[in-house]
Amino acid sequence: MIKKILLFSLIMLFFAIPSAYAQFQIKLKMFNDLLEPVDPDLKAKYNKNKALDYDLEKTIIELRETVQNHYVDKNKKIDLASFLLKKAYLSLNSPYDQIESLFVEASELVPNNYKIESFWGDVLLHKRDYENCIIHYENALSQKPEDSDYLKKCGIAYYSSLRYEKSIEYFDTILEKDPKDFESLYLAASAKFELHEYDGTIEYGEKALEICSDPNTRKNLEELIRKAKEAAASTSGSVSEENQKFVITFAGNSREDLGDFAFDSLDDIYYDVTSLLNCDPDVKVNVVFFLTDEYYKDNKDWSAASALGLQVRVPLVTGYKSEEYVKGVLSHEFTHTIINLKTHNRAPIWVHEGLAQYQQFRTEYGDENTLRPDYVSIYENDFKENDLFIPLDSIQAFMSSSDRRDICRAYIASWLAMRCMADLYTESSFDTLLTSLGKGNNIRQAVEDATGQDYKAFQDELKQWIKNQ
Repeated sequence: MIKKILLFSLIMLFFAIPSAYAQFQIKLKMFNDLLEPVDPDLKAKYNKNKALDYDLEKTIIELRETVQNHYVDKNKKIDLASFLLKKAYLSLNSPYDQIESLFVEASELVPNNYKIESFWGDVLLHKRDYENCIIHYENALSQKPEDSDYLKKCGIAYYSSLRYEKSIEYFDTILEKDPKDFESLYLAASAKFELHEYDGTIEYGEKALEICSDPNTRKNLEELIRKAKEAAASTSGSVSEENQKFVITFAGNSREDLGDFAFDSLDDIYYDVTSLLNCDPDVKVNVVFFLTDEYYKDNKDWSAASALGLQVRVPLVTGYKSEEYVKGVLSHEFTHTIINLKTHNRAPIWVHEGLAQYQQFRTEYGDENTLRPDYVSIYENDFKENDLFIPLDSIQAFMSSSDRRDICRAYIASWLAMRCMADLYTESSFDTLLTSLGKGNNIRQAVEDATGQDYKAFQDELKQWIKNQ
C-alpha cells in the first residue's frame, strides 16, 4: 500500500491573516487508504508498480478490455479502478486536467466508493483546488461520517477558501469527540478571528495554548490571542449591523454619521465588483470602521484602508475628501476580498493591486483609465519619458521598498498590467485569470489561460502597450 504524509502550510498571502501567527504546519495523512485490487495476482502486480511504465499501462489496457463485457464480475471493475488511481497517484506532479479523466473513469466503474472519493479529494487538496476537494471529501463523509481525517480535511479546505463559519462546524465536530485536538483548536481560533469574533478566538486559542509544546507555535498562538484582545478592546462600545452581504462595525458614534451611506455605498460597490470579477460570494464580508489611533497601530501611516482576509478595515479620518473618495477606497478593499475568495488567497501582489485600483478608479473617477492625481507625475516622468518597465515578478520587491516612490511605481505598474489585459483581451480575462489561480495553477499558467500568451510573451506585449499609451 502506498502511504504518504504531506505538510500543508496555512501561510496566507499578504491580505490574509497576519503572518505573525499564520505560519502553522499541519500534518495530514494523505493517500493512506487507497483502493486496491481484489484479485491476489493483480494485487501483487499493483504493489510492484512504482513508476509510470509499460507494465502499468498494459495492465490498464487489458483490464479495460475485460470490463467491456457487461456481465463482468464487479471485482474486475474494482481491479481496473485501483490501477487507474495508481496511475493518477504516480502522475501527481502533472497538471490536474491531465489526470482528471482517470478519476472520472474510476468513479464510473465503482460509484459512491469512499476510498475513491477520499483519494480524489486528497489530490485536489494537494493541488489546492479547495472548492472541488470539498465535494469529494463530503461524498466520502456521507459514507464514513465519523472519520476525523475527512472532517479535518473538510475544515481545512473550507478555512483555506475563506469560508470560516463552515470550517468551524467541522472543527467543532472533531472537538466534540476529542476536545484536545490541537489543530482543530488552533484553526478554529484563527477562523473566529477572521470572523471578527474575538471572544471565540480567545476561548479556542487559550485551550490550544494549554496543550501546545512547540515554542514557535506557542509564540504564534500568543500573538493571535494578543491581537484578539487588542481588537476586542479597540471595538469596545462599537455597534454592528448587517444585511445579506455585509457585517459593518462602527466604532464610537460613527454609526450616526456613516451608517446609511456605508450600506448604500457598499451595496453599489458589491454589484460592480462581483460583476467585474464574476464572483458572487456565499459569505458575508466584515467592514470595520476603526478609531483612527487604533487603526494605525497596525497599519502604515499612508494607508487609507486595508483588507485582511474577509475583513475590510477603514480608519475614521476627519475630513474625507469626498463621498466618491470614500466609495473608491471601499471599492479598492472590497475588490481585495473578492480576489481572496475567488483565488483562495493565491493572487500575486500585482494582480491584487492592479485589479483593486482598476475598480477604485472606475468607482471614484468614473473611468478605470484615470490615474489618481498624486501618481500622474511619476507615471509621466518614469514610465512615459524614461520608459520604465517593471517586470511583473519584480513588483513585490518594489512594493516592499522603503522608498515611497518605488511603492508608487509598483502600484502604477500593477494598474497598467490589468489595463493592458482588459484592453487586449477584454475584462472577461480577469475572470479567467482568477479562476485559473483558484484552481491551484501558478501565475504563469493563469496568465496563459487568460491571454493565450505565455508569461514572457504577455510581458512583451505589456511593455509595448505601455509605450503606445
